[in-house]
Amino acid sequence: MNICHITTVHPVQDARIFHRMCRALAARKIDVVLVAPHSFRAENHLRPSQDNERLGRASRPGRSVIALQAALAEDADVYHFHDPELIPMALLLKAMRPAAAVVYDVHEDYPSMMLDKYWLPRWSRPAVALGARLANRCAAACLDGIVVADGGVAADFARTAAKKTMVHYNFPSLGLFASANSVPAQPSADLVYVGGLSERAGIFVLFDALKSLAGKGMRPTVRLAGYTDGEKGLGTITAALRSYGLDGQVRFDGRLAHSEVPVWLRQGRIGLVLLQAVPKFMKNIPSKMFEYWACGLPVLASDLPPIRQFLVEGRNGHLFPPASPAHLADRIAYLLQHPAECESLGRAGRGMIEATWNNEQQVDGLVGFYENLLRLSSRGTKRAAAQRVPPKVLSPTKELPADLSER
Repeated sequence: MNICHITTVHPVQDARIFHRMCRALAARKIDVVLVAPHSFRAENHLRPSQDNERLGRASRPGRSVIALQAALAEDADVYHFHDPELIPMALLLKAMRPAAAVVYDVHEDYPSMMLDKYWLPRWSRPAVALGARLANRCAAACLDGIVVADGGVAADFARTAAKKTMVHYNFPSLGLFASANSVPAQPSADLVYVGGLSERAGIFVLFDALKSLAGKGMRPTVRLAGYTDGEKGLGTITAALRSYGLDGQVRFDGRLAHSEVPVWLRQGRIGLVLLQAVPKFMKNIPSKMFEYWACGLPVLASDLPPIRQFLVEGRNGHLFPPASPAHLADRIAYLLQHPAECESLGRAGRGMIEATWNNEQQVDGLVGFYENLLRLSSRGTKRAAAQRVPPKVLSPTKELPADLSER
């Protein structure tokens, strides 16, 4: 089985594409080629496309043509693409390689995401969101398979593509995080957060909570890593830190390579998930939550439906109302004053990562999904399509061991 993964916008070592899929498939001795902007050093069973450098130099509008040329040059069994803007290219690819399986990986709830894109004019966002929804429907109807990162997004395809949709959760790789956990933790910060830094991601709720704690004589140290809404977003956050008097208390380390995340997280005591109740976050599951647990950290998270599937209150973390700095401040103070409970919560989360919530098990399902698509593609009959069995969607709280599932 030869697999070709395709992206024209994600960095070449994207966590989901490169680490959780391409590298994990290659570890199972499945030949994988990655078409992506810029090249990388080939590994056993994993290599870059010869067109990657050309793809990286091209303007964004012209990348689809180069990606199609690169994909056709590979003549793969499965083409797995990761960008919604590549749907037209994928339809052409399917027409030109009818025997191959073409798979669309829906990383996010794109229609909802368009409603919050800071670089889109507000008046255009509803129309762009509708376009994203129609593009998803077209892909579901015409392509061989759909892969999603969340059960909430899978529900969007229930009517059009339920029998050919699988969920590949963004769980951490045990191998990547094992090396970090082999070294004793040396926390240099009370709180750590990795991900988007914006109002919708809850960063200003954190600042308000820290200001409240300062008024009570508590000044927990904080380390942030991730990205902002461009230079304007970074300027807004920098100005807020100064106005709140948090300059020396909060440190921003910028973007991290995925391979750097485990060691960086081990420098904290508590992992934060601050997402607000916007439509996108009512479906998407934050991968940072599992990375915190993989490092043995307790999780303090917004009480949103996707998070509630995995975080069991008082067992592997604590929840707080998303828009309430006062509740967040109370939870931070409580956990910092109860270090033994912090360690217990972190161990419980780490146990679930080792038992179930890890990428190694996810890749087993992905390989089976590919194999099933190839069997159906080779037959090419309506009868075979009708016999497709929808893949299992994890029911997290039902699969918790007794010590976690009993509330």
